[in-house]
Amino acid sequence: MRKGFAKLGFIGLGLVLALALCGIGYAHWSDTVTIEGTVSTGEWEVGGTRGFWSAWNNHKTYTADEIEGWLESIDDDSLLLVPDMDEDGDIDVTDLDAVFDQGTGKNVTMQDKFLAHYLATRLDAESGRLHLHLTHDVSTYDPDNYLDLADPQWATLSQIITAIESKYPEYPDDTANSDVVWPTDAEYEIMKDICDALNKVET
Repeated sequence: MRKGFAKLGFIGLGLVLALALCGIGYAHWSDTVTIEGTVSTGEWEVGGTRGFWSAWNNHKTYTADEIEGWLESIDDDSLLLVPDMDEDGDIDVTDLDAVFDQGTGKNVTMQDKFLAHYLATRLDAESGRLHLHLTHDVSTYDPDNYLDLADPQWATLSQIITAIESKYPEYPDDTANSDVVWPTDAEYEIMKDICDALNKVET
């Protein structure tokens, strides 16, 4: 009789130990594991084309007030953008619309085409769609380096904008000054193509 109880005791002890091991295993399996590390997400850029910005009132990505703030900032910083087209004393979205309208169509000068693309590039920069410090390879569009960039394959947007602005005379209406030289149609086309490519960036 005692042998039967002894066997039963060993079986009971075995069950208790088995349950204890199961509990330890479960506790270990359900522990929270913390993984530490650094993730580099990079910086995303999605340019806005001339068509994107000219349709600002349709897709309503930005408000008129936001755009007008950027236009004023561009006008303060640029020799060529954005003129007060309707001469009402304010730089506003009607001036933006006028620049894009003037740069669209069949019988449009290369200068006006360029200005429309350049305005889009400047709005991309102001809105944060493109980052001033990130680099772009523009050597394909400017093989002879008309913009005089230090490295056309690694030019930041800020450097490209500065180079474009440098191509405009400070006093364009000074006809008596022989140093006032405007870009040729071919040079306007180079700058237009660069801006068009920048406006289509998606990274």
